[in-house]
Formats: sequence, C-alpha cells, structure tokens
Amino acid sequence: MAKRDKKLPNHQDHEWVLARLKDAQEADHDNRERAREAHLFCDKRNGQWEPTVYEKNDGKPRYTFDLVNPIIDQIAGDMHQSDFDIRITPAGGDASKDLAITYDGIVRNIENISGATSVYNRAGRAMIKAGLDGWRVVQKYVDDNTFDQDLVIEKVNNFLDRVWFGPHEEPDASDSQYAWVLTGLSPEEFETKYPDRSAASVESDRTTESYFHRTDLVMVGEWLYLKDEPRELALMSNGSVHEVDEAYDALLDEMSMAGITEVRRRKRNKRCVYSRLFDVNGWLTEPRETVFQNWIPVIPCYANFEVIEDKATYWGAVEKLIDPQRVFNYSLSREIEEGALAPRAKYWMTQKQAAGHADTLSTMNTNTDPVQFFNPDPELPGPPQQNGGAQVNPGLRNISEAMRSIVSVTSGMFAANMGENPGLQSGKAIEALQDRGDLGSNKYTAAREVSQRHTARILVNAIPRVYEPDRQVRLLSEDGTYEMATIGQKVMDQQTGRLVVLNDLSKGTYDVECSSGPSFKSRQNETVRAITEIGQIDPSIIELSSDVLLGNIPTPGMDQVAARKRMQLFQAGVIPDDQLTNEEQAMKAQMAQQPPQEDPNMVLAKAEEAKAQADLVDAQTKQAQVQADIQLKLKQIEIDTYNSETKRLEAQIAQAKAMADMKATGAKAAKDLADAEAQDIENDAVLSGVTRLVERVSRG
Repeated sequence: MAKRDKKLPNHQDHEWVLARLKDAQEADHDNRERAREAHLFCDKRNGQWEPTVYEKNDGKPRYTFDLVNPIIDQIAGDMHQSDFDIRITPAGGDASKDLAITYDGIVRNIENISGATSVYNRAGRAMIKAGLDGWRVVQKYVDDNTFDQDLVIEKVNNFLDRVWFGPHEEPDASDSQYAWVLTGLSPEEFETKYPDRSAASVESDRTTESYFHRTDLVMVGEWLYLKDEPRELALMSNGSVHEVDEAYDALLDEMSMAGITEVRRRKRNKRCVYSRLFDVNGWLTEPRETVFQNWIPVIPCYANFEVIEDKATYWGAVEKLIDPQRVFNYSLSREIEEGALAPRAKYWMTQKQAAGHADTLSTMNTNTDPVQFFNPDPELPGPPQQNGGAQVNPGLRNISEAMRSIVSVTSGMFAANMGENPGLQSGKAIEALQDRGDLGSNKYTAAREVSQRHTARILVNAIPRVYEPDRQVRLLSEDGTYEMATIGQKVMDQQTGRLVVLNDLSKGTYDVECSSGPSFKSRQNETVRAITEIGQIDPSIIELSSDVLLGNIPTPGMDQVAARKRMQLFQAGVIPDDQLTNEEQAMKAQMAQQPPQEDPNMVLAKAEEAKAQADLVDAQTKQAQVQADIQLKLKQIEIDTYNSETKRLEAQIAQAKAMADMKATGAKAAKDLADAEAQDIENDAVLSGVTRLVERVSRG
C-alpha cells in the first residue's frame, strides 16, 4: 500500500491523525518545555534553584527568597479584580438590537452556570506564569430528567500536556482546522467503557517527569476537526435567507400565503465540527457531528503571542525572571552562610590589663555594670579594643541588590505596584510608577480579552442550534438581575393579524467584542459619583436618571426603591423605548390598546371638581338628613300627642259606657223587680180569686 501523503487531510485515517499529532507536538515542543519549566519554577519545592547547583550545595544554605510569585499574584490579582464584558451587536441580515440583548443575556447565563469566572481566572493565572493555558466549550444536558441542553465552558486541566492545535497564526487559534484534547481515565474506567480494548495511552511530548507519585491514568485522545458540508441557501423576497432543508420546505406554504417568494438560490459549504475518540491502537468511537461550526470549540489563552519565521511563539512573565531569581537565591544564601560562619567580634587585651578584673571582663556581654575597670598597660596604651566580627563579601550584597532590581525592571512591577513606598514618595510619583507597572501587565489582560471574545463567538454561533424554539431561558444582566424569555415564541401581531416569532435566534449575524475594566461594584460607585456630580450642575439629570442612580447603590432594599422609581418614570413616559425591558414593552403595548389617558393636570382638575361636587352633595345630604330628623321628631310628637288624646277619649268613652251599662243594669233590675212585683200581685189576685171561688163552691 502506497504511503499516504501527510499534507492531504484524511480525518478517518487513524495513522494520519497520530502523525499530525506528532507533528504538532514537535512544532511546539520548545515552547511547551519552557512553559513547563516556568510552572515548576513557581510551584515545585526547590524549583527556583538549578538542579545541578542545588545538588552541588548539599549541606550548605540553599534558601529560596521568592520574588516571582508575588509578582504573579499582583498581575493575576489585578486581572481578577477586572470585569471582562462581552458585548454582542447586530452585524447584518435580520439581526436586531433586541436579539443582540437576548444573546447578551444567554451568554452571561452560560458563563454563570459554568462558573466561567473561576475557569477564566485559573487559566489566566497559568497563562501569566507559563504563557499558555485555556478552556473549551461543550454541550451538556441540563440534568438527568430533561432533553434540554446547555452550552458549558470547562477548564482543561494540565493544558500544556493535553491540548494541541493544528497550524495557526491567530492568538485565539480561530484559524486552526483541527485540535487534539487528551483525557485521563483510570484503568478501571477505561476497561468499563472499552471492555474489548487493551489500555494504551496517547503520549504527550514531555521528555522528563518531575513528579513520581501520581495517579495511574490511561490517556485517551479526542480528535476535533472541521469538515466542509455542502448546503443550499435561498434568498426570499423579504430579504431573509434560509437554508434549504426540511424546515424550509415546511415553511414554504406559510411564506407563500404571506406573499413571500423565493428570489434565488446559491450553494455554499458549511464548516461543521466533528469529534472522535481514539487511542494508540485505533478509533474508540465513530465520528460525531457537534453543534459547533466554523471554529474548534477549544480556546487557548496565549501571552506574548508572536509568529516569527512561520513559528508561533509565546512566553509568560516567569520565563525572563528565572535567571535573576536563581542568582538572587544563591547570592543571598551565600551572604547568610558567610555571616553565620564568620567569627564573632571579641575584645583584645593583655593579661596585665585584665589582672584582677577577669570576672567582669568575661561577662561584658551579659552584665549591666555601668563601669568596666581595666589595668593600664604601657605596652598597649588605651582600653581593650574590639576586633573581628562578621565580614560579608560586599560583592554578594551588590549582586543580591542588583538581582532584586533586575526582577522589578524585567517584570515591570515596582514597589508602588506591590503596595510599598520605601522612599516615602508623593502620590503623583506612586501613580506614575503604578502606571509603568500597568503597562507591563496590561498585555496579559489583553490576551485574556482575545480568548474570551473568541469564546463568545463560538457560543453565539452555536446557541441557535442548542436553544430550540419554545424553550424558556434565563437572560442574565450585568448587575446579576435576570428575566425569563421564550426562544422562538410565536405570537399574533394585533396590527397585521399575522404570526410573528419573538427571540428568533436563527436570524441575522452578530459581532462580538470583549473589553475589560474595573469590577461592576467599582463601576457602580463611579456611576453614583458621576450622576451626583453632574446633578449638581443640572438637577434634571437626577430626576431623569434616578432609577439608575438608586439601582447602583449597593444597599439592602435599594433595588426595591429603584424598581418603584423606575415604574414611576415608566408611567410618566420618560424612559426611551430602546431602554425598556421586555416586560415594560409588553405593558406599554397593552396600554396602547386602551383609550388614551388624559392630561394629568386635567385629570387632577376633574378629580378636584368631582371632589368638590361630592363634598357639596355630602353637605346637602347631611342638611337634608338633619331636616328630616327634625320633621320626624315633630311628627313623632304629634303622633304621641294624638295617641295620648286618643287614649284619654277612649278612657272617657269606656267610663261613659261603663256608667251606661250600670244604668242599664239598674233599669233592668228595677224592671225585673217591678215585673216580679206585678207577677206577685197578679198571682196574689189569681190566688185570691181561686180562693174565693173555692169558698163559694164550698158554700155552694
């Protein structure tokens, strides 16, 4: 079989991929070795000594007086205190400012859920030391119970030994066509994932090992490469551009009903990123298409990146400090050794001078006697003399001070930058030295800006393929507040009667910028100070920007005050439309459908007039009520009087009736008595007549 030409890419040829990895390692080997030395110099015990010198001085002072790590801490600390702000702006097509704000919020949220600040800071510190470090962007499921996925920014540990790029000349490796990322698996993990394979690690280019007690790992490689795939684009009559696929075919009828027609087509390749795992013996997986396009989602962070003689070079802050630091350690250790071994200072005298005073003379370094006696000796006039003592080689002292100065000058970090003011310099002098130090350290911050900008470009490019329509996402703002938004939500336009898509991330193209500056908290204080100072000149500024002023005061509860003030300004129509939030825009649209509101002054006047009328009606009502109460009381008096009179008359009638009844009863009794008497008389008369008749008959 003929040998394959290594210049022709063959992403499926395992041997070709291993050969290209070897080429990349050899091309960058010298840079990597110096970067590894810088790491060991800073982090390994006794790393700031040359190994041969350290071994040769066994048994002698071998001290480390670290001047380098404080410089690294200072540069990294300044970087950590800065905010790296990603700004996404519309660039073309159907891009809009609102969609750019949506992208801003999603990118910040991705950084938040990834803990990206920690990832960036760790990589930034390593980049300052060695000149190279980095991270990668991956796609992951949100959790084990959903099909939703997120983009995540991950730190690549041991970047120097595990990541290589194909040929590139851009400091963010955006022009690289492929890359390798090695991952360490324990032998048990490897056997579990690949039970039919024998463990065989992919080798790094490291030639020496400084640490021997390490975890046993099997290094598995991931091959990431760009592959061109043909596609067809369609230009529509409304200016929109669609990729001709199944989704486009499904939309044709709807666009036709809306009067949108296809103007023309053209073919263009799209560059998709593929991933495949391998070891030394062959492929471990099949090629897998990722959601990434145009760029490999592995981002290096280079310091002092240059392309010289067609070779990429880089170096960190430590590389040029190694020699003066090692000389400083050696010279100062020698100073300490000579000082420690030098004889102590002693008093020299004759025996005649000491005769009779030996006890006090031998304790001069411990007694507190104010007077010391001695015997004069003509052979040695004068008192006893002290001679000897530590005599350090002045050349060593000069070397130590020179190395200390060289470290400061080489690093660009002076005493003022390190928080010192040994010369009691003025504030202006300190600021001037700090500015000089900033000039030397700003390049590391700028290098991180380049890498974070490229990271944001990768995210913006991949977001439309990960965050699908109708998915609710969190949009994170710079100050940590957030709002929820639905991607690709279809709503009915009340004016046109057509369905429109909100937050359609598939539209338009966008530019990405990254800038660094003071932290958000520092900028909050600066905002408050600036608005307050300007407000002293133009008081209307305070009123117009009071919500911004209150929102930047980091005091508990102030956010609620700012929200109330913003609502007041919103209702007054002071806030421009392009500064309204999505919620405020929805509220404004709802208010627009309602009848227009009257002038507040007219509303106030009408309200006052209505209140006056209400007060008048209330007073009239109260007066009518009083009059009604009086009439009611008078009527009640009349009723009471009438009732009283009626009762009196009824009593008289009852009395008269009672007397009449008594009279009637008496008359009846008299009549009955008269009738009884008349009956008695009549009975007596009849009885008398009968009696006489009987007598007559008897006489008969």
